[in-house]
Amino acid sequence: MLEVTKENFRASFDPMRVEVERDLDNLPNVPKTQIQAAVDNLVQRIQLLEKAVTDNITILPPYDARVCLEAVKAASERLSVLRGKLVPRPKFSFKSRKMVATATSPSALQVSNAATPAIATQSTVDTSLFMTFENQTGEYLFIGDLQVPNAVAQHDASGPSPSTMMVDTETIYLGGVQVNDNTTASGPAEAEKPKDVALTNLTDCTINLVHTLPLGAIHIKNLKRCVLVIPPVSGSILLHDCEGCTLIGACHQSRMHTSTNMDIYLHVTSEPIIEDCTDMRFAPYPYQEVLPTDQLLTLFVAAGLRPEKNLFDHVKDFNWLRQQQSPNWRLLDASEIRQGIAHHVLYTQRA
Repeated sequence: MLEVTKENFRASFDPMRVEVERDLDNLPNVPKTQIQAAVDNLVQRIQLLEKAVTDNITILPPYDARVCLEAVKAASERLSVLRGKLVPRPKFSFKSRKMVATATSPSALQVSNAATPAIATQSTVDTSLFMTFENQTGEYLFIGDLQVPNAVAQHDASGPSPSTMMVDTETIYLGGVQVNDNTTASGPAEAEKPKDVALTNLTDCTINLVHTLPLGAIHIKNLKRCVLVIPPVSGSILLHDCEGCTLIGACHQSRMHTSTNMDIYLHVTSEPIIEDCTDMRFAPYPYQEVLPTDQLLTLFVAAGLRPEKNLFDHVKDFNWLRQQQSPNWRLLDASEIRQGIAHHVLYTQRA
């Protein structure tokens, strides 16, 4: 097999990037009956470009890595704009449970308890097809309370309409396959493809995404003093403009931008990337707090994650090109690791 080098990586990456940009140029000319398929195809190709960069981040010079990731970001943002113009937005809503403030509330574990209203910021991510929490303050947000978006929900003629279809709270789905105590997963189901999630403009919230629904990418933007628990997901965790939060998550790729004062308890199978960040603190995923070992292992396998490979401590800072340790991130000391956060979010708050 050909060894990946800087030269042959760009020789493969650049033509694919050019093809994506060409198809983005042509997207407004695609017939309306084919536009969704064309958008889905571009989403997959842009994700492949991003994965190619992050998988080879260790052999690429920092400048090349940054140029390639910026090209991927530009393509993703452009697709979001085009999709917003060309694809009708489905209507859906959610309900949330008010979080009861206590002395042991996870939100009290961070910077302060002073509530600050969420600042509405414009995201470059088109969340029309995502499961979404946005513009909330002081809430306990559980993914099981979300409705599945029209364009994502799959149903037959005898089932509920997409506008009322809720996440199944009884049946366990892992990697798109129904899995019961005596059932073995054998293949993906089209109706249960992983769903992407968008968390936007949240302040002093507790967010629980651990549930029966398979999840893909998690898009996080403008969160303040929140606590998040994310199960093993088959995509990336992408974070922008966050401050004073605790994030617990497991994923293939993790990219964090313009954020500060964060505690990140992470399982990630590629090197995490930070950019324009300060005071970022990392620790390993609290496995035993999230689920019993056998159940958690099943989730890891369903998401395509290797449970034995965790690169949480191999952080790449794109703003620090020197050989010395970046001042913008560090590992949490053993005495700083907070025990019981995930357990509290998953089992105490859900009353």
